[in-house]
Amino acid sequence: MSQSEVAYRYSNSCIAMFARTPVLGQVKTRLIPALGEQGALDMHLQLMHRQIEVLNKSTQCCAQLWVDQSVEHPALKKFNGEVKLQKGENLGDKMCHTAQKVLQQFSRVLIIGSDCPGIDDAYLEQALQALDKNTIDVVVGPAIDGGYVLIAMKQPQREIFQDIDWGSELVLQQTVDKLQTCGLRFFLLPALNDIDTVEDLKSLL
Repeated sequence: MSQSEVAYRYSNSCIAMFARTPVLGQVKTRLIPALGEQGALDMHLQLMHRQIEVLNKSTQCCAQLWVDQSVEHPALKKFNGEVKLQKGENLGDKMCHTAQKVLQQFSRVLIIGSDCPGIDDAYLEQALQALDKNTIDVVVGPAIDGGYVLIAMKQPQREIFQDIDWGSELVLQQTVDKLQTCGLRFFLLPALNDIDTVEDLKSLL
């Protein structure tokens, strides 16, 4: 079923799922020493397709898939919505650009990754419910490793994406500091585990 045929509960909102285009040797690189390039690619595809399945089945709000390379890759065909190309020098620039683009069409945007098995429909609903409150400007889903797996907002907040040590355990705290400095009211969801390392994989067992 295409997204245009779904009656969404939050029709004013859109999920932007960030994913790396599946290219051998360029995805899940921290898993390559243990799994090899093909094993890391297979894990990336498994995680990405699991998240795509969640979004395809969700009746919360529509979704878009934002990738870093070719939008025509065959592995992306399973997604029912639009596939778009990320733009920017770093992750912060890319998320800021995506937020700006989505918020030209919708009142709310939720940016998520593709490697967090804990992001299910209930978690997305919790984020949307929190963001729907007049007292909340930004919703953040913390990652156990110190980053975050979800960030949602009503306005494109450029400042919270600047001067962040992306890929480090400081990302969440630096983001919270930015939110507080900017006077933005925020809500933290329960922390989830994303899959970047062999230790993260073991946590799934």
